[in-house]
Amino acid sequence: MKKQAGAEEIVNKIRDNAVLRSIGEGLIVIIDVDKGGKIAYVNKTFEDLTGWKEREVLNRSVVDILPREDKEGNIVSFGDRIVTQVLSGKKVVSDLTSPFFYLRKNKSKFPVASVITPIIVDKKIVGAVETFRDISKECESDKAKTEFASLVSHQLRTPFATINWYVELLLTQEIGTLNTKQIKYLQEVYKASKRMVALVNVLLSVSRIEMGKSDIEEIPTDIIALADTIFEEEKLEIKKKHLEIKRMYDAHVPRILADPKQVMIVLQNLINNAVKYTPNKGTLTLTIKIDTDVMNISMTDTGIGIPKKARSKIFTRFFRADNAKEQEPEGIGLGLYIMKAVIDLMGGTIKFTSKEGSGTTFYIAFPVKKV
Repeated sequence: MKKQAGAEEIVNKIRDNAVLRSIGEGLIVIIDVDKGGKIAYVNKTFEDLTGWKEREVLNRSVVDILPREDKEGNIVSFGDRIVTQVLSGKKVVSDLTSPFFYLRKNKSKFPVASVITPIIVDKKIVGAVETFRDISKECESDKAKTEFASLVSHQLRTPFATINWYVELLLTQEIGTLNTKQIKYLQEVYKASKRMVALVNVLLSVSRIEMGKSDIEEIPTDIIALADTIFEEEKLEIKKKHLEIKRMYDAHVPRILADPKQVMIVLQNLINNAVKYTPNKGTLTLTIKIDTDVMNISMTDTGIGIPKKARSKIFTRFFRADNAKEQEPEGIGLGLYIMKAVIDLMGGTIKFTSKEGSGTTFYIAFPVKKV
């Protein structure tokens, strides 16, 4: 009775406050969470956004009144909704780059950003207050920017391919002998052009992911061979920095049915980051093993590590930790974002442990089918 009385006391206070009725974001109070969550109060903006009137929704299930869909259009159960996680004591940070949707009374839907706060009475969570807003305009703007980036990236690929081809031809000296200074200058042009091609490919990867155009092609894939190919691509930088490479591969890692382009993106970012942020004479350890139907990959380095204050944002677009900026000023902060997005598409997980100044270990796992 005390728990219920506490919730009713909160609701009465909210009803008495006319200011809440005028808040510019939708507001909803949820109680009786153990019974699936009942609506105790909504404001005027809630009515405007959803099409429901307050008298129609009071004491009704929040799942029935305000169904939630994920970006694939699947209905999210009450147990998997953010409010349930908050009420269980978890801290949830909403990702605005991947919004969810609420369904209106007329069954139309709109993308939502929300903040959910637990109602605590006598040190017990008895309900929750959610504020939410329609972010349709933000999503449309973001989509337009993504499409523009994709268009520009496609247009840039052709001229850079031409530049690279002619520079490579000149460097072979098949059409004329070059002196040492000319070779040095052409090599600098070639390196700069290759960096631009890499940037264009990153932008294309981002735009494909965000527009949902990442087609998956499952074919027999040798993940060990892909990893060794990337180490070969990085061999000049590895040799320059005198890095020790340890390859801890299971004795019999089978070929798997996977999209080699996706696996390549994951491994490239994993290995490239380790090489980039590990100082001279450091050690990199790549572990690849399969556990029944799950591929497990880990990369341990002795690099600069990730500062504590940066860890919650490390997979965010364009975010870079301060020590990463000092180590590599030219980075753009998309590698880890793309890697996580691809792993999500593969149905996998990624996590890490790190100590600033001592190194980082990334752990990746994703389901696989053996050939």
